[in-house]
Amino acid sequence: MTEFYFVRHGQTTINRRKAFNGGLSDSPLTTLGVTAAQEVGQALSSVQFTQVLASSMPRAVATANWIMAANELRAQTPLQPVAGLREMKLGQWDGRTVAEVNDDARVEIYMTDTVRFDAEVASVIGSETYRAALTRSLAVIQTARATYPTGKILVVGHGIIFLLLLNTLVGVRFSDLRHHKIVKNATVTKLVTRDGKNFEKRFWGLPAADLSDFIQNNSKK
Repeated sequence: MTEFYFVRHGQTTINRRKAFNGGLSDSPLTTLGVTAAQEVGQALSSVQFTQVLASSMPRAVATANWIMAANELRAQTPLQPVAGLREMKLGQWDGRTVAEVNDDARVEIYMTDTVRFDAEVASVIGSETYRAALTRSLAVIQTARATYPTGKILVVGHGIIFLLLLNTLVGVRFSDLRHHKIVKNATVTKLVTRDGKNFEKRFWGLPAADLSDFIQNNSKK
C-alpha cells in the first residue's frame, strides 16, 4: 500500500491579499505561513517518508523544507522539486485580485464550472485549462505510486492543483470538481492506495493542531 500525505503550502503574501495565486505568480510565505509549515513538520516528524515531492514553485519548496526540517529521518529523503505539481497558470489573472480583474462573469465560471472554463474562458485570459493541470499532476502521482508501491510519500503543492487532484483520486467526476472546497493553507490530506487506481481517504484538510492524533491512530492502517 502507498500512503500519500498531501500538504498545501503555507500562506503567502499573495494569499493574504486574497489575490489569484496561480502558476505565473509567486510570493514569500508570511510569518503565519512559516509557523504553520513548521507545525505540520512537527506533527509529521516521526513519519519516515520514502519520497518527498514538492511543486517547483518557491512557496511550495519553502513549505516542504520547513516541514522536513523537523523530520527525524530527513537525511534519507531529499526533496525533489517537480514541475508537474506547479499551480495552474491563470494567465492575465495571476497575482491580481477579483476587483482588479473586474470580470465577474468569467470569474464566476472559473469558480464553479471546470468544463465551461476550459471551453470558454481559458484561452481568452491566457490560462492553462483545468484538464491540462489535472493531467500533469495525476502523472506525478501515478509515477510515484508505481515507483514506491509500499512507500510513504509527502507531496507539497497548491490549492487548485489539490482541488483537482485529490478529488479526482477519490472518484469525483471532472465536471463536478468545482463543487468541492479548496483545502486551506498548511493542511494535510492523507490518501492511500493498494493498486494505484482506487484511493481511500484517511483524513482530509487537517491543520497541524488536529493532525497528531490521526497520525498515531492511522499509522498501522
